Amino acid sequence: MCHQPNAWGSPDGAIPSLAGQQERYLERQLAVFRSGARVDTAMQIVTAHPSVTYQDDIVALARYLTALDPNPNPVQGSGKHLRVGQELYTHICADCHGVAGQGEAANRVPRIAGQNYPYLKRQIEAAATLHKGLAPPEMTSALHSMRPQELDALADYISRLGNSEPLLDSSGPDAMGKYPPPRSPFP
Repeated sequence: MCHQPNAWGSPDGAIPSLAGQQERYLERQLAVFRSGARVDTAMQIVTAHPSVTYQDDIVALARYLTALDPNPNPVQGSGKHLRVGQELYTHICADCHGVAGQGEAANRVPRIAGQNYPYLKRQIEAAATLHKGLAPPEMTSALHSMRPQELDALADYISRLGNSEPLLDSSGPDAMGKYPPPRSPFP
């Protein structure tokens, strides 16, 4: 009900899309909600339900959600500072989440491409505290040091990953094989 029948999240983007998410990541998140290590009242009620009691149930649910087509039209931000979002994503997120935001199944790294902007923004802003112990410290410390406008630009850029249209600079690294350091237009 909350994530909608197609698992694309709520129409306002506050509830995340689960369709096309990495299977092992979903399994892990369901387990941490059930254990109480990740707190969300609605999800703890869901994971306490008898239909999600056994590991086989969690695996089946995760497999089903993974097989669904990702949301083709996630809720997006203003689009004002996508270049900043791209640079931040390239330097901070792409090594783990992949250049296209697809995540990594083997290491339980979530797919973030095409996730709803409001949900991404909330998760990014809260990463240093909300997922304490659940997110890698290098991720939380990098996000913690960013300005609010940079967090917004990053969330907006990620919400647009996976779209069929190219996003900004696709030329990749410079001749030295490195990306230039991020430049922020924000004082």
